[in-house]
Amino acid sequence: MSNPNPTRSRTDLSRRSFVTGAAWSAPIIAVAAASPLAAASATCTQDAQISWSSTFTATDTRNGSGTFQTPSGEVVNYTVTVLTGVNIEVPATSDNLNTTGDGIFLGDRQLVAAATKEFDGTYTQTTTVTFDQPIENIRFRVFDVDGSEFYREHLRVTGLPGVVATPGNRVELEPVSGTYRPTEDLPIGPVIAGSVSYAASGPTSSFTVELTTPRTAVPPQGVLSHGVRMTNLTYAAACATA
Repeated sequence: MSNPNPTRSRTDLSRRSFVTGAAWSAPIIAVAAASPLAAASATCTQDAQISWSSTFTATDTRNGSGTFQTPSGEVVNYTVTVLTGVNIEVPATSDNLNTTGDGIFLGDRQLVAAATKEFDGTYTQTTTVTFDQPIENIRFRVFDVDGSEFYREHLRVTGLPGVVATPGNRVELEPVSGTYRPTEDLPIGPVIAGSVSYAASGPTSSFTVELTTPRTAVPPQGVLSHGVRMTNLTYAAACATA
């Protein structure tokens, strides 16, 4: 997604084992081990959601933190940290880390033009989400992945165990860089963006969203801010206790 006039806004984004035995059997000693939320020791699990707009607060356009409570009452803290390559910036007036009801915005602005619109790490913004305890089976979608005659967005997510990435319409996998990119470049304005859904199968304490936006030239509209939006996070949690 491109924005010719970025402004910063902060409004609205066990299995339980039962052991039985005869009266003469040796006593059973149970040892509890540290485990992620909704671990196999729970009898019941349910989907829960981390809402960016109600749990996250940005301290600036590169950092923020949040806190949420699981259905079973556990409190989880998390941080968000943004790093950038040498050819892009995240201005203080940027919408980066701005939240709304449907997610959080991840965006940047190019400092120089690249020779091509192919993947180039110097144009990469990395956004890392870190939890203070493992979260099970995280799922989310990144949307507004697009391109024009002047730029192309490349998307990659790392750190999720057993992750399955499912591209939507107008997005394809670029096998060399392992990133998802738009299948076609359209004029700025009537851009029809694509999306990619991600589903992890296991616990994770941290994952990273990489957005790379190389461009060939400065468009007539001037320097543009490019970005995508990540939806609220869904995860598997132990059910609330009675």
